[in-house]
Amino acid sequence: MRTLGRLLWLSITLFLVMFAIVFATSNKTLITLYLWPFDSALTAPVWLLILSSFIIGGLLSTVLLWVQWLAIRAKLWRLEGRFNKLQAKTGKMTAESAAQHDYDQQRYGQQGESAASNQLTADRRLS
Repeated sequence: MRTLGRLLWLSITLFLVMFAIVFATSNKTLITLYLWPFDSALTAPVWLLILSSFIIGGLLSTVLLWVQWLAIRAKLWRLEGRFNKLQAKTGKMTAESAAQHDYDQQRYGQQGESAASNQLTADRRLS
């Protein structure tokens, strides 16, 4: 499956590169861009301006996605820290509860069990 994905990625990339080459060789017309706040002008082939705008857009979107990924990752790290603290607290409470149960068993012995069975018998009579 991984090989199929890589092959698909490679074929799409090659198609796009060939399309860009064909586009660049067929559009040799020069255009002039006037940079508004300045009094200068930029003269370049059509293909250069269009491909450079796509490249700049791709780079900007990559940076924006990276920043978003970083924010999500920071939230994940923060939640993992909170989860680990809660897990440690739960483990400590479980250990204390088990120790208290053992202490009660030693202190009261079988009395607690007989009282529980008496309560169960009383509950059955009420039903």
